[in-house]
Amino acid sequence: MIDSSYLYICVIAFVAMFGGALIGLFTARALPDHHLSSESATVVKLSAAIVVSLTSLVLALMLSSANNSFQANAGIVKKLSSDLIHLDHMLRTYGPEANEARANLRAYATKKNEELFPVSDVPSTSNRETSDLLDALLDAILSLSPSDRRHTVLISQALTVTDNIYNERWLLWENPGTTVPVQFLFVLIFWLFLIFVSFGLFAPVNLTVVTSFFFSSLAVTGAILMLLELGDPMHHSWLQVSSEPMRRALLEIGRP
Repeated sequence: MIDSSYLYICVIAFVAMFGGALIGLFTARALPDHHLSSESATVVKLSAAIVVSLTSLVLALMLSSANNSFQANAGIVKKLSSDLIHLDHMLRTYGPEANEARANLRAYATKKNEELFPVSDVPSTSNRETSDLLDALLDAILSLSPSDRRHTVLISQALTVTDNIYNERWLLWENPGTTVPVQFLFVLIFWLFLIFVSFGLFAPVNLTVVTSFFFSSLAVTGAILMLLELGDPMHHSWLQVSSEPMRRALLEIGRP
């Protein structure tokens, strides 16, 4: 489900662009002819071209930044899933003595999956509960008493992987939400408003032009929505990091 605040921003952006185009269209009809001369049109179009170039550059950079945030979080989820499988494999190799640690690992992985990818908009568990399960897993590993060098090496490797899981947990927990500065986004919307006003000033009033402005505004609004969604990849929405790696990890560590 799309965040309501994102929808509000997109509605504001669409109204600003399409409304700006209509303002330009009808304002032009009220202006004296010398305001619409070819010289005036040249100056307005050059000014608009500067804003268009600046807006295009900034929008591209913001999309790139948001996409990098999305890819980074997707990479953390994949690494976490891989580490869960790796740790389960080492504990299984250790022997029956590690069954308690494996049970704690399964409990943590299940809760973490519910936390990251809740079925509903409200997570079924809190961060504190998930963290306690991870602490219980660490305690279970530390309580193992190696009887030979092989077991000692397995415990050492298991502790290293567990430390990685802690790091990945905090990286995901520190995710601040969207990486797009909302204040700057409103500045961008103001630039788009000016651009569409300048387009409307020298455009003829007919259905084709109005339809063109409508769909152009809709297209740019879609880009802004994607920008917001990509910048908040862990948000439970239609565009979020895939849960498939965690699902596969749960299947793997659920084996006896």
